Amino acid sequence: MIRAIPSSKFFLHVCAKQSAGWVLGDFCRLVALQLCSSGSIRRAMSFSPKRKGTYEEILHHRSQQSDVGWSLRSYTPPQYRYCSPRRPIDVGTAVLASPIIRHTVLQLSEEDGSSVERLEQEAEAIVKEMGHDLGMGAIRLFAFVLSKAWRRIYKAIYVNSEHLTKLQGLCKDYPVLLLPSHRSYMDFLLMSYVCFAVNLPVPVITAGADFMSMKGVGSLLRKSGAFFIRRQFGSDKLYWAIFTEYVQSLVRNGDAPVEFFLEGTRSRAQKSMGPKLGCLSAALEPYFKGEVADIYVVPIGISYDRLLEETLYAYELLGVPKPKESTSGLLKARHVLSGDYGNIHVSFNAPISVHEYFRAGVDRSVHATLPRYMSSHSVEEVACTQSLAVDVLLQQQKAIVLSPWSLVAAILLQHSQPGGMGVAERSQLEGVGVAELAEEVHWLKLQLENFGGRINWPGGYTTEAILMDTLTVHSDLVSVSNENRVYLKHVDDVKSKNAALDPVTMATAVRHLTLALYRNQLLHVFQNLGLVALVVTGSQENEISLEDLYKKFMFLRNLLCKDFIFRPCDVEKDFNGVLLGMKHTNAIVQENNHILVAPSVNKCTVFMSRMFEPFLVAYWVLCQFLLTHNRASWKIRDIIEGTQGLEAAMLNHGMLHHYEILSLELLSNAVNGLIHCGAICREKAANGNPSLLAKPFELSKVATEIASMVTVPTCDDAAAYVKILAVPLSAKL
Repeated sequence: MIRAIPSSKFFLHVCAKQSAGWVLGDFCRLVALQLCSSGSIRRAMSFSPKRKGTYEEILHHRSQQSDVGWSLRSYTPPQYRYCSPRRPIDVGTAVLASPIIRHTVLQLSEEDGSSVERLEQEAEAIVKEMGHDLGMGAIRLFAFVLSKAWRRIYKAIYVNSEHLTKLQGLCKDYPVLLLPSHRSYMDFLLMSYVCFAVNLPVPVITAGADFMSMKGVGSLLRKSGAFFIRRQFGSDKLYWAIFTEYVQSLVRNGDAPVEFFLEGTRSRAQKSMGPKLGCLSAALEPYFKGEVADIYVVPIGISYDRLLEETLYAYELLGVPKPKESTSGLLKARHVLSGDYGNIHVSFNAPISVHEYFRAGVDRSVHATLPRYMSSHSVEEVACTQSLAVDVLLQQQKAIVLSPWSLVAAILLQHSQPGGMGVAERSQLEGVGVAELAEEVHWLKLQLENFGGRINWPGGYTTEAILMDTLTVHSDLVSVSNENRVYLKHVDDVKSKNAALDPVTMATAVRHLTLALYRNQLLHVFQNLGLVALVVTGSQENEISLEDLYKKFMFLRNLLCKDFIFRPCDVEKDFNGVLLGMKHTNAIVQENNHILVAPSVNKCTVFMSRMFEPFLVAYWVLCQFLLTHNRASWKIRDIIEGTQGLEAAMLNHGMLHHYEILSLELLSNAVNGLIHCGAICREKAANGNPSLLAKPFELSKVATEIASMVTVPTCDDAAAYVKILAVPLSAKL
């Protein structure tokens, strides 16, 4: 008996065997059974055309080509002209034979008496653990599997073609670093898929070593270009040397573009985090030493209409541990293939020439007299690297295309707070009328465009039609009644692993934090506007001088420097720019050198100040917690957990209303922001471990300044709740 086998299943079977061995075959056949089972593939809706301006759709709109045919098509990306062809295993061999590794091995042998042979064996094991095994078999397999999976759940994947032609040319002449934003697990799969689709070289990618534990999947990721590094390797000199030399070998030889995430990890809160400079410093060192003429850095913004991990992120932010990455967990999550996750936008920014960027600030000749095995950066090189990292993050933010749902989430969050504007004046139990919500969304869209934001807004459709489409995508969070009213869905009470949060508080916080994830995506557009609005709406005077406004603006920038990305040297420029924009949009009224407060407290400034209010409230509660606990020193974890417990108590008693202040990431940023402002200082305890010391006078000044801008409970009420909680908190800490 002859049985017909679908070509897609046969393709998966053969690719799995050829590219990754029979271990991966079982995994790929399970994927095939899920993807090729009965049930039609989702097709793009009319809201997702083939082309939108400079953006082209790459998932659904292919010229009569099957997924198998597309995955096996001729793929001839541009190659770096000075690249010496070598196999992935040869990269490791070159690293082990490099002067810096030989020098490090000899140095460590002299320092701790270890034998050279043992250290060389350890180095070989590290390289074997770290190295990629990029091969086209795995890339084509991923291209096929991801096409099948993503066509089920995404309406479209858009890629801007504006800079692609230039980038393809640069890949021939210079080493290239691809630096995408990092908001989802999908990012590194998506980047390889996009590069394959638009005929760019598939990059080698820095990935966390925890992915190696995923049976089958870890091997497939390695064969798709991932090289694995440990999350932390502290003072391990040998590991540091091998890591930096591995990255630099890839850059010098130009085997493929090198991709890594500048923020170091996924942003659970969905806004940019401060840069981690390890990978970037290592990748730029060949330029500083004159080993390459130039390197091009490409900032890339990736945005999702709906995140696969939205609920997972909310729980993690509340303190529920992240599930360990595993193949079984991946297969259990296959139910997501029945969901609707909207669109993805991948935005390549203009490539940045490192040579041009550093021309005025770096003297590379200082390395000419140093041995090649010495890895060091001058003070100027460190400062320029930091500046470049901040610029890349800002370019990523500018490139991000926002979803209409971000506007809806921002409005619904204010609607759930008492005393909001417009539709927010209704209580949450009444819901929001679709027509009213559409009007508010349209207003906020205009504000977004006025201040330089980019949004996926299909032409030819009414605001209400676009609103209904985005509500459908997020039907797990909201529902629309027969009376055309929008309600937040109730989250069932959950068993909390966090002792500070009872099940009811946890359920409410999950719902609010999930909305806050999407609201946070648009905060970078309004961050300077929001800071000015906080000062203006909080003022008790009839007018405020520009000088006083600027001082308070600087105070907020310093305080919130860990929550938002600012260029320190651009304070005055940003201040003058946002004032000009606010005057042009009638958000503020200025007479001579003063802002008139009464006419400047309007819908725009009140809405913007309330978007940023939760951040200041969280900082204020943290200050109150420290001021009321007289302890000689603290661990950062104790401060964060104690403050979260105080916030939960105040929320349960109706003293506070912003549930997103329970986010551990926000509280961690608050601690570091107060360190930056000098209200907390770092010191070493008697046992040598790092600890934190609260400075009451400075904390009081910060708390008083915050209270002048936002509504907070009285200090006496806060102190009373701290005393109520003092015994259990002290016992816990």
